[in-house]
Amino acid sequence: MEKQTVKKIVNGLDVEQIQGMVDAVKKQPQMAQAKFHAKTVWKNGFNMEMTIKDFSMGGVTNTSSRQSPFIVPGDHPPELLGTNKGASSVELLLAALGDCIASGFAIYGAHMGIPIESLTVEIEGDIDLQGMLGLPEPGKVRPGYQEIRAKYYVKSKAPREQLEKLAKMAEDLSPTRDSLRAVKFSSQLIVQ
Repeated sequence: MEKQTVKKIVNGLDVEQIQGMVDAVKKQPQMAQAKFHAKTVWKNGFNMEMTIKDFSMGGVTNTSSRQSPFIVPGDHPPELLGTNKGASSVELLLAALGDCIASGFAIYGAHMGIPIESLTVEIEGDIDLQGMLGLPEPGKVRPGYQEIRAKYYVKSKAPREQLEKLAKMAEDLSPTRDSLRAVKFSSQLIVQ
């Protein structure tokens, strides 16, 4: 009789594949060197179109993993002189942060054996628009976010203590959050 192997899938991820990736990078750290690319084409006013497709890992450019590029429209709301054809760049930044932290919950939760039934990440940030307008004078008010806050609505059978550890890991190992390290960040875990 043949022995059947059953894949252990947690949070939609194959736990064996996660460990395999970790082991491979331990043996060859250069495999983890990655480059991501994005192209932005200005259309008119604040209306842009961002294209994301190719990436590189371990020094090898991958042009075939994604059959077609992801197209992301960008714009501003009319109140900020836009035409509402897409989200603004600062909104996309918050969405990217939420995506990255949610991904962290999934992969680190799978690795730790913490099943997530549902997860919603809400991110909000404070910007003083005087900064981008150079008011009251250039440099007086910073143009970017002064503070970013996150709430994680998590449904899981895991104890709160484990979920808190998982949330911290998802934040601390988030490449997107690390890229924003000059901005004050706070979060709140809400177990459902």
